[in-house]
This record gives sequence, C-alpha cells and structure tokens, in this order.
Amino acid sequence: MARKPTALTSVSEIGYRYSNYDTPFWVRPNTTDGRWHVAGDGPTQYLSLSTEGAWAELIRTEELRSEDEVAMVRMPLWEARLDVGTVVDYSDFGRAEVAGLDPEALITDGWAPCQQEGRRLRELGYSGVLAPSAALPGVRNLTLFGPKVAVDWESDASLASAVPARVLTIGSPPSGLYARVRRYGEAHTDFEAFATSRRTLEPPDR
Repeated sequence: MARKPTALTSVSEIGYRYSNYDTPFWVRPNTTDGRWHVAGDGPTQYLSLSTEGAWAELIRTEELRSEDEVAMVRMPLWEARLDVGTVVDYSDFGRAEVAGLDPEALITDGWAPCQQEGRRLRELGYSGVLAPSAALPGVRNLTLFGPKVAVDWESDASLASAVPARVLTIGSPPSGLYARVRRYGEAHTDFEAFATSRRTLEPPDR
C-alpha cells in the first residue's frame, strides 16, 4: 500500500513571492526544476509565509555576496491571499520523519528526494506542501501544485486556481537580512538542532 502523509493542514494566510513578471504564478509547467518538482511535472508555485523568507530565497538563489549587491536589487515582491486545504504538513522535521521522508531532504541542496515526494503527493491529489525554508531557518514555505491565476486583491476567488494577488513593493531585501540567509553548502541551524535532539534521545550503544 502506498505510504500516505500523516499530517494534513489547511493554510489561510498571506504568502509572498518575488517575481518580475506581470504575475507571480505559473499556469503552464515550470521550465526549470525546483525542490518539489521536475520540469514537466506540472505547474508548481513557490511562496514563503513571510516577506523575509521570500527575500531570503532571492538572496540565496541569485547568490548575492554583499550588502551592496543586495541594496542594488529592484524586484517586485508579491503578496497572495491564500486559502488552501489538504496541504501536507512537513512544517517541522519531525513530521516529515514520521511520514517516512528523510527530514534532511527538506533543506538539503540536493532536490531529488523532495522532487520524488512532490510527484507522489501530486498524484495523491494533495494541494501542496508546507515545509521549512532552506534559505532562512525559522520560516515556513508553501508550495502549491497545479495552475494558479492572479485575480484582483478584493476578489472572492470562486475557482481553486484563482488567487487574489498584488505587488506589495518594488525594492530590495531589508538591511540586515543578508547576514541571516543560509547559503548553499552551509548548515541549517534548525535542522542541526533537530538532529542533535534526536541523537540525545537515542539510547546509547550497549
């Protein structure tokens, strides 16, 4: 029997994403790979549940290397009014472990385990997955499966694919965030704390 996630949740929050296009969403399959999809799997939307998380993703993805480089950014930051059910809750490492997913996969630089899990969850009909941010410890990201269309912020979205969205600001990440972003190859402080606690709870070898 196929393994099923043990924790589901709904998300009714504001999500954030940087995008210099006229929409923050995909209606066609993404053209490049991401943590929870391989190009061709179907439209996959990546959002953070905090503005700092969204900016941190930009700093990490673009590999910005100084406060001066960060200050030169001019990018639209979108906000989206989310109301999503049947989201798989891997928002902490313990939940992923209970569900049978290697918890380190949530933040590791190699995406293959999460890409496989994303395909499995999509096939099972789940709306998306809530997980820790790899770029900014302490922040949660929401990945949504399927096409989404931005509609007016005041709209009552009657279709599952319609998401009220608008540009929150056009600018650069806040001062001081640069120093807190986890770069590729660096340890993830929240995962390290989880792994340490797991080792502490394990019985000693006899």
